[in-house]
Amino acid sequence: MNWAENLMNDFLKNDFLGDAAIKKKLGKQAIKDKKFDDAWRFFHEQKSLYLKHASRSGFDALSTLVIDASVHEDLANILRLEGKYRAALTNISYVYKTSIAANRPITTLEKKLKSYFIKVYDINDFVRFKSLLKSLKDSDFISVRDFVEEHFPKLPKEID
Repeated sequence: MNWAENLMNDFLKNDFLGDAAIKKKLGKQAIKDKKFDDAWRFFHEQKSLYLKHASRSGFDALSTLVIDASVHEDLANILRLEGKYRAALTNISYVYKTSIAANRPITTLEKKLKSYFIKVYDINDFVRFKSLLKSLKDSDFISVRDFVEEHFPKLPKEID
C-alpha cells in the first residue's frame, strides 16, 4: 500500500463522526421503540466519539463543549419522556448555554427551553431564569446543572 492508502485506511478505522452518526440513528430508533436505557447508552457512545473527534481535530474548549452539548438535546428528550423534568431542563439548558456562548442560533432552543422550564418552575420566572443562565460565567455541564438544580431554586425572586 502507498502512503495515501495507509492514510485512508487509518481514517476509516477512526471515522469518529461516521460512527457517531450511526450511534445517533440507533439512539433515535431506541427512543421510538421506547427502549430508553438503550437510547441513553447509544447517545453517550455518540458523545464519546464526538469527544475523540474534537481531540483529534484540535478543537478549542468552547467548540468541544458545543459538540458535547449537542447530544444533550436528545438526552433531555429521553428524560422528558421518562417524566424526569428537572434533569431534562438541566440538559436542554446546557445545550442552550453553550449555543449562547458560541453565538449560535437559539430560536428553536429557546422554545424548547421554555417548554422544559414550565414543567419545573413557574412560567413567570422564565425571563429571569434565561437571563441568569445566559450570564453564567461557565458553560460546562456541571456549572449549568448546579445553576438549574441547586442555585436557581434558592435565589430570591427579586435581585437588586
